[in-house]
Amino acid sequence: MYNFKGISAEAIGLLSLNAFNDSKEFYEQHKEELKQNITVPMRQIVLDLSDIMCEIDPLTDTNPVYAVSRIRRDTRRTKNKRLYRDNLWLFLRRNKFAYPFAPFYWFEFTQQNYAFGLGMWTERQTQFDFVREKILAEQDRWFEAIEATKSAGLTYNTRDFYKKDKIPNAPERLKPYLNAKNVEFFYVGNDLGRLADPSLIDELRLMLDISSPMYKFLIEAYDKAFSEGMINANYYRR
Repeated sequence: MYNFKGISAEAIGLLSLNAFNDSKEFYEQHKEELKQNITVPMRQIVLDLSDIMCEIDPLTDTNPVYAVSRIRRDTRRTKNKRLYRDNLWLFLRRNKFAYPFAPFYWFEFTQQNYAFGLGMWTERQTQFDFVREKILAEQDRWFEAIEATKSAGLTYNTRDFYKKDKIPNAPERLKPYLNAKNVEFFYVGNDLGRLADPSLIDELRLMLDISSPMYKFLIEAYDKAFSEGMINANYYRR
């Protein structure tokens, strides 16, 4: 039995209404309802995925409070001063303060759809070079990992590329990956009714299991960059 019992259409509607009102008074009136029907179920998803995620990476931070976004937005560093969001997401990753820019899995829902996937972003080009080096050194393993993401229902969705080839003499089939500034694989589902069904956890657990060769490939490249000092563990404490 899973902890997650579903997120209802009514709960998603209330989240949208709260964002539309953008009022502290409205939020305080419905705070507990939003917590129990939106935030708590998202945290339950984290709990229900924590065992398989820790098998993939024992260093995963499975604290559900840490992993799930807040309904109240942090508006200190953004021009958008709206107080409340109408979507929520969660990350399955290592602690971001101890391991900034580590690969991650994510799940999100909006008012229109839900999505999940696997990605890795870095602050500087030199940090992502470790992924490129590993792709070149282990080409067969890389393409096996690509096939694993496809089998998990994920699509390669990286959209930010360098204009010039990073490695001009590399095999052509590698260039869509070597020229990328980051890497992302994801799935979008348009049936929000899936969020009301606890079997959503089965879908997510299967995705984690099947796509894990890609995560392991990326985390090995990350660990090398980290061990060589190319990634600063104090990034978020600046």
